[in-house]
This record gives sequence, C-alpha cells and structure tokens, in this order.
Amino acid sequence: MRKFLLLLFALLLLLTAVASPTMAASEDSPDSINTSSLVTPITPLLSARRFPGALQASSADPEIVASGRQYLSKVVGSTCAIVEQDGRVIVSSQPEDSLVPASLMKLATALGALDLLGADHVFTTRFLSDSSIRDGNLNGNLYIVGGGDPLLTTAGYKTVFDDPNQLSEDFNALAQTLTDAGVTSIAGNIVGDDSRYDSQRWLPSWPSRYQLGGTVSPLSALVVNDGSTGYVNSPNDATTERQAGDPPLLFAQTLSTVLRTRGIDIGGAAVVGRTPKDANEIAHFDSVPLSQVLSEMLLNSDNTTAELVVREVGLAANGQGTTSSGIDAIKQSLANQGFNTNGLVMIDGSGLDTGGRMSCSLALALVKAVAAVPELRDSLPLGGRSGTLRKRMLSTPSMGKVRAKTGTLNSVNALAGFVDTPQGNTLTFAFLHNGADTRTTGVADGFTDRLVPYGKSPKISSLGPLPIK
Repeated sequence: MRKFLLLLFALLLLLTAVASPTMAASEDSPDSINTSSLVTPITPLLSARRFPGALQASSADPEIVASGRQYLSKVVGSTCAIVEQDGRVIVSSQPEDSLVPASLMKLATALGALDLLGADHVFTTRFLSDSSIRDGNLNGNLYIVGGGDPLLTTAGYKTVFDDPNQLSEDFNALAQTLTDAGVTSIAGNIVGDDSRYDSQRWLPSWPSRYQLGGTVSPLSALVVNDGSTGYVNSPNDATTERQAGDPPLLFAQTLSTVLRTRGIDIGGAAVVGRTPKDANEIAHFDSVPLSQVLSEMLLNSDNTTAELVVREVGLAANGQGTTSSGIDAIKQSLANQGFNTNGLVMIDGSGLDTGGRMSCSLALALVKAVAAVPELRDSLPLGGRSGTLRKRMLSTPSMGKVRAKTGTLNSVNALAGFVDTPQGNTLTFAFLHNGADTRTTGVADGFTDRLVPYGKSPKISSLGPLPIK
C-alpha cells in the first residue's frame, strides 16, 4: 500500500508539471470563447492537491504503522488490532485471531436484539388480579408479572451509580399506575411472578465472585434495584447493606412499601408465585424503548441489562426465555445481517464468560454497524467524558478524541470504536489484548494514544484544491 501511494503521488506530480492550468479557445472555432470571462484554477486539474487523502496518507500511514508495530511488539500476551480510515486498512495485526472480547460482546447483543426485537420494543410489567376492583378495593391478590425490564430503580439505589446521569426508570412511576387504576386497598397478597424467563440466576460457567461483587445481578424477569437487598423498607435511602437477593420477592416487598407510603392498605404479605390463567389485567407499566435500553447497556457496559435482553430475544425468536435460546437467535441474526461470524463464540450476552471469542475484524464491523444506527450513535463512551471511559484517558492524547466500547476482565483489555484526530481524520479501530498483565486499562488506552497523532502535519483541510482566482 505504501509503495502504491508513493507511486501515485509521483505520477500526480509529473502530470502537474506538464499539464496546462489555463483554458484557451480554439483558433479554428468559428465562435471564439472570451477567455477573459473565465476563471482560472490556481490548483491544476491534475494536481496532487486534488487527492488530499492520498497525499496525506503517503506520509501519515508509514508513521502510524511504525508506531503501532513498535507498541504491539512490547505488549505481553495475545493481541489483535486493526485500524481503518474510510474503509482503507492502515494497521492490521492478526485481525482474524479469535480472542476473549469481554464486553465487546455487547456489540453483538445490541445488533442482534435490535434486529429481532426492533428499536421500539418495550419491556412491560403487568399487574393482574383474581378479583375485580370495587370502589377502589381489590379483594383478592395483586400479581406482578415481570416483563424483563432491567432499569427499574428506587432513589436510594441510584446513589450507587458511578455516573449520576445513568439512565434508569423511576420505581415510583410504576407504582403510580396502580394509583391511576383507582386502587386504594388490596385485601390479599402482593405476588411476584418472574416466570417469563427461566429461573437460572447466574450462568454456571461464571466465577462465583460475580455473585458477591455486583458484577452482574441475579437474573430475573421481575427485578428492581438490580436484585439488591437493603432497599425494601427504605427505598429512597442509600445503604451499604447490599447483597444479591431473590429478585421477584424483593420486587413485591419494595412495591408493598411504596404502596403503603401512598396510603394504600395491604392486607396480605409479599410473596412469590404464579399468576392464575384467568387473572385480569388492571394496569401495566412500559419500559423506555429498546433503543434506549441498549444505549444504557453499551454506555455503562451493563451486564445485567445485556443478559436480560438476551433472554427476551430468546423468548421472541424461539419461544424460550433462556440464555442459550437468545444466543442462538443473536448469532443467526448476525449471520443474516452479513457479518462474518467465523470464530465467534457466544456463551452469554455480556461477555463475562471467558470462554467467549471474537476477532478484531468482527469487532470492527460490529462497532461500525452500531455507530450507523441513529438511536445508538451516542451510546459509545467518550474518553475522559462519559460511560465506562468517563474516568479513563484523563490528561492523555485520547481524552475527548476516542469514542469506543470497552471490554475489561482480569485477563482482557479491549476497545473498539473511533478516533477523531486533531487533523480532521476519523480512524476506526479494534484492539483486543488477552494476557496476564491486563488488570489495568492502560494497554488499550496506550494503543489509542498512538492513533491520535495520525496525519499530524499538515491538516487534511489544508491539502485540498486552492481557491480559484
């Protein structure tokens, strides 16, 4: 590629030297042209300036290739990398090797879910009863049927968010639907029903430490506060007494507390159970559209959201709200969309399982596709500014210049996204590193630092044709 660009550059310069920059009327023409009324381009028609990208690349490409190779040669472990500009590959190192992608797997989950469910899909929480409402009194049980909504939170739980602007749904708004339905008292129990998905709370292949550290919540179709204890009696208060609990029970208990604070009398207890087939719906609450759910998932690398989305996909595509069903549907969707899925191994939707595999070529294709979706365009974190990159790349060349999906585990450091250089270029890249020294995120961030100076002199805008006389 480098030799080709240099040859093209030399040819253009040669043509520039022999080409006439002016237009003249033919002396043999019966109607001579008044050349005094014509403008003359300062830049000859065959000048290299009329190919600014090639002109800049002739010097910029070798610099970034050398810098990238030098950096990658010092990285310990297994690495793949690919860098493009406008579809033209500049840097390529083992792009087809399948490595552990960590949360880059969420790119696949997002595109599969968007294809199979649609951007406007909502997760609906339904309230049903085995009794009718008379004068505001519900004489039977209230059943809460979970629809897989992953974003319901109380004010107390929101205090644990790393980013205070993280998207969530107000649990009080859900409770308000019962008030709007005219319910003033409930004689029976509050029953949490999460039978929409299977009852598996964690994948058996995940390390048990995930259950203790809040890496991913217990999975359930009926969940509030990510299934964390500590908010049942004081939903609006912060607490450090948090641990993984039984999601449908916590939901029912929390709803009971909120309804009582609204003056609704409840005669029974908060329990878990199944909804009778002949129960009647009295109210429901819709989540934000799927496009916003996926944006939150990508921006904050929300593992719980990813896993619940996978189960919803499985239910919609194959009639089974299971992880395996959803994974099968997503992989088929990606293939149908034209992605090369050779070497792709999906075990979950979040990328937590270290048995997952993805190539840099596929990661690059996926992140380009995500950025092409208007609803997801701003869902990729910005270095030093938002999401999982909010506290990374600070005071580095990448700050404010790199927008990318992150992937981080004890043995994985990955990024896939875009670099906007100060010179006016946009580079698309994917970088995956698996190795023993990846407990910090500096490996991937250091790679993007070497992309930012691309074409550092001169700016591409200054290489275009000069203005006419």
